[in-house]
Amino acid sequence: MSFERTIKVAFDKISGEILEANEVFETAKSGFEVRKQFHKDEVELYCCECTQKLNVSTSKNDRLYFKHQPYADDCLLKDSKFSPKEMDALVKIFKSKESDRHKELKNIIGQRLSKTDGVSTINIDEKFIIEGSEKRKPDVSCQYRDKQLVFEIQLSDLSLRYIINRYEFYRRNGMYLIWILDNFDVQGQSQTERDIKYLTEYQNFFKLDESTDSFKLLCTYKLPFLTKNNRLKTKWIEKSIDLSQLQFDTVLYQTYFFNLQESLEAKEKERLEIIEKEERAETERIKTRKITQAKEKTEAIINELRLLWQNQSNYFNPVKKKVFKLNDFELKMLKQSKAFEDEDGQPKIHKWFSKAKRNHYSFLEFMLECHFFDIDVNKKSKEGKSLFQTLADNKELEHRKYLSKVILKRGYVFTEADETLIESWSSSEKERQADILLYHLSNELNNESLIDMLFDHQNLICTIESAKRNEIIGFGFQQNQWIAFANNAVHSYKQYWDYIEIAFKHYGIWEKLIQLDKKGTFNKKLRAFYEERPIANFDCDPLFSLLYPELNDRTD
Repeated sequence: MSFERTIKVAFDKISGEILEANEVFETAKSGFEVRKQFHKDEVELYCCECTQKLNVSTSKNDRLYFKHQPYADDCLLKDSKFSPKEMDALVKIFKSKESDRHKELKNIIGQRLSKTDGVSTINIDEKFIIEGSEKRKPDVSCQYRDKQLVFEIQLSDLSLRYIINRYEFYRRNGMYLIWILDNFDVQGQSQTERDIKYLTEYQNFFKLDESTDSFKLLCTYKLPFLTKNNRLKTKWIEKSIDLSQLQFDTVLYQTYFFNLQESLEAKEKERLEIIEKEERAETERIKTRKITQAKEKTEAIINELRLLWQNQSNYFNPVKKKVFKLNDFELKMLKQSKAFEDEDGQPKIHKWFSKAKRNHYSFLEFMLECHFFDIDVNKKSKEGKSLFQTLADNKELEHRKYLSKVILKRGYVFTEADETLIESWSSSEKERQADILLYHLSNELNNESLIDMLFDHQNLICTIESAKRNEIIGFGFQQNQWIAFANNAVHSYKQYWDYIEIAFKHYGIWEKLIQLDKKGTFNKKLRAFYEERPIANFDCDPLFSLLYPELNDRTD
């Protein structure tokens, strides 16, 4: 069943703030801080309902809560089961100091200290420490080297107020208080046992070791350790120590054998180092697995490509799908494969084109169109040949003209030296002229679709270029047949006439045609065109904006 606090808030008269129980008691440490402030009178708590004073109390499950003081007037929030433990604690302390056990322990401690090196000025329940109007008489006190030690024996429950006052009194006077906790149980749940555990920074607890005649203390302390699954935990350890093994905190004036915080930090560092080591190992395993899987995939693709080459296959869809499914890392490994490296100084693309047989065009097409492969089509062969020349030299290979366009689309820069190479796949002079023109123009285009558009509109481009150069190119007309050339343009390219007319007028051909049109055939063609006026097509705008920016001022 969940714990429910009856009083949710309290008013602190000193700070003027409202304290919410669920916030200030959220953790054991923060809750203890409020409890400590309360017992030091640094907070003065009042009930927000009836304005009566409140205490800070603890449930049996170690949960802190606000509670009315004993004998308070009736209030809706009052807990009728309140037990005045604080009121009884001081009486129990006085009684315990008169017990035989208390006297016995004082004498044993004093006697054994007298035999301990470095100890002097021993007082057994006889010296008052005075500070202003306050005075305390420790059970045992002594000088140990340059430190003043006081021993207080605890046989019964102590109030937190009593514990704090004793500690702070001795701290102010430069003395180190060592509690001899005769009946202390670190697993115990009494109020004193819980308060003492949170009171010291080091959580070292001492009782007299009575198994030896020399002065030794049984120190119970928390030892941090890492579990098999690397979780940081602590366990209680008991060890017999002598006075020389004690360490002294000169700021807090606390004594300790084992520094819990340092050990916790060291173990936490070790825990994080283990995590980092495991993460590095896991990262390395993932990396190795990633490399292995990538190698398997890339080797499978390379083997499939080898088989496709051997069989002169034209079915590349399966391997294309496999390449497209590769991630960036796998693609990088594929590109870095030795299968695509230069062989004896010969680029692989030249080797493939020079050794290709009749039906290898599909393989070459795939390698050129698959941009995942780093292929430099402008790289010369080891003999100094361009890829166009290597292609032209292989007479056995089919579809060389088609492959030349694929090479262009991959970024090949066509040169004047290449012009003679394409004659073998041009069936006529006009085709040769058109090919040379388009191949050179492809150098000015920046993507494959525009190069496809260029070749798809060969006659339109040849018409525009003829006007631009004032020379008929790519047609069977003689150079003095401008009217026949123009009539053919009006008749054959009606949907693109807007481009042609603008070019004719811009490049000065229009006036030339008017002068040459002695029989009026061109004028007649124009009148018929404008009477019919077919729908214009401007799908070549992207192409024209790059090749003919001077014509971009046309009016749609």
